[in-house]
Amino acid sequence: MKKGFTLIELLIVVVIVSVLVTIALPKYRASMERGRAMEGLTNLKASSDWINTKYIMNENVYPDDSKLFMTDNVSGYYVSAIGANTRSVFFTPIEISEVCTSGYKCLRTQRKQGDSVFYTLIAYNKNGELKKITCTGTEKKLCEPLGMTLSGSEYVMTF
Repeated sequence: MKKGFTLIELLIVVVIVSVLVTIALPKYRASMERGRAMEGLTNLKASSDWINTKYIMNENVYPDDSKLFMTDNVSGYYVSAIGANTRSVFFTPIEISEVCTSGYKCLRTQRKQGDSVFYTLIAYNKNGELKKITCTGTEKKLCEPLGMTLSGSEYVMTF
């Protein structure tokens, strides 16, 4: 009597493993993207906290945009609000957003891969408080698992 597996048994095992991989891979990718989105959200919240602290310390006036962020001449990266270089692989450095409602101080970062921008996160700050964070762009649906709700054409998280 020969010991070992038949070809049919091996094929069945390969089919079962491939079905499991087919089911698990999309879940893994979604989980990884949630983690990346959370990184961008956390960096944006920390920067908003910093800019709002500066607002309070500056007698309820936001500092001039030119004094908020400066480029490090050595690395070429923005010196971020949290005091460290923002070297995220998946997000652009946090910057002052030009697209902002009057009376707000807005910060922006974008989820990128190569030249493609998946979505943009914008934090709206007013009177020393973070009011909301919005998520817009072609892949804005990726922001939904972060607790954001759809409001019109963008996902919003209010504070």
